[in-house]
Amino acid sequence: MLTLWWAMLRLGAVAFGGLGPTLALLDRSLVARRGWLTSTDVRDALTYTKALPGSTVVQIVTFLGWRLGGVMGALVATFGFLLPAAVLMTLAAAGAAALPDAAWVDGALLGMQVAVVGLLGHSMVGLLTKEARTLALAAVAVAAAAGGFFVNPAIVVVLAGLVGVIVDRVRRYRGGHRG
Repeated sequence: MLTLWWAMLRLGAVAFGGLGPTLALLDRSLVARRGWLTSTDVRDALTYTKALPGSTVVQIVTFLGWRLGGVMGALVATFGFLLPAAVLMTLAAAGAAALPDAAWVDGALLGMQVAVVGLLGHSMVGLLTKEARTLALAAVAVAAAAGGFFVNPAIVVVLAGLVGVIVDRVRRYRGGHRG
């Protein structure tokens, strides 16, 4: 458990940019480097947690911690991952209170916001090329992205799941693997 806590503490200290970049970090650290999980585990964590309210990143870390060590693993992973952000946020809030009228702070935040959007786009393109292995799955991804403008994301995820079942059944039928 100490190794899990330390790994999540380190990831939490460098996980900037939201969901996309954090998923890439989790995959690189827990799958590629340590071999503790598979990319499917990370993908499943994303799939399951997208249908829940709240912070997706925290839910994914909690789910992956649970996969690695049950309830205790979930608690250890979550606490380890959140601790650096909690400390940094406390320091940032104290700094903002000390410099309430510094124009350079607003400029720095503006630049960082745009960079985060760019990092998120980069990570999402990487995730899309890894997951959308067929034209049908790529179409589901594009439809889900477009649907997100008009429909609740939970509904988009459920509908995409249904389409995925249909695509899989057709693939199995055409391949002679009925099931």
